[in-house]
Amino acid sequence: MAEKRAEILRAAGPILLRDGLGGTTLDRVASEGGISKMTLYRHFPDKEALFAGLVTSMCETMREGLENAPLADIRKPAPDRLADELRAFTTALIEPDWLALYRLIVADGWRFPDLSHVFDQSGMRVIRQRIAELLETGGVPATTSKQVAAEVVALALGDGYQRAVLGIGAGGGSEAFAQQIEAAVAHGFSRLT
Repeated sequence: MAEKRAEILRAAGPILLRDGLGGTTLDRVASEGGISKMTLYRHFPDKEALFAGLVTSMCETMREGLENAPLADIRKPAPDRLADELRAFTTALIEPDWLALYRLIVADGWRFPDLSHVFDQSGMRVIRQRIAELLETGGVPATTSKQVAAEVVALALGDGYQRAVLGIGAGGGSEAFAQQIEAAVAHGFSRLT
């Protein structure tokens, strides 16, 4: 049962991510995904349930990826480890499927607040926690590390992520974030100097 659901989500994902909730029908998902309508409707009675399944599945994958990502080399100075962590995070976020998922959440998440919460819990909170822990190993007090981590993540994403989401990013890729990451790292450890 779980494997069939996963198979349906793998087939439906590209369609939903490409056309959004408003542009997708279950009949089209069945047709383009090579899934019988009966099987599709048994697992997902409507496209909103399919949307919820896709968001939950992708967010779980994102959360697991972040939580299981190797920690930066402890032998490196904390600012270098922070820069490595931010580069890995921003590189992952600008992958086409993750950008498409973010766009879906922005477009339709207000109608599905539980899904917006799942999205928030799976990505931003996990990375902010990792960054807070890394900042603490670099001397940032635990009493301020979570706030500083939120600021660091916001600075690292900055205009580069907004441009990527809007589809106007120049040159694409992680190079667009280099200056933002440099500023974020400097900010993260600025309270120590």
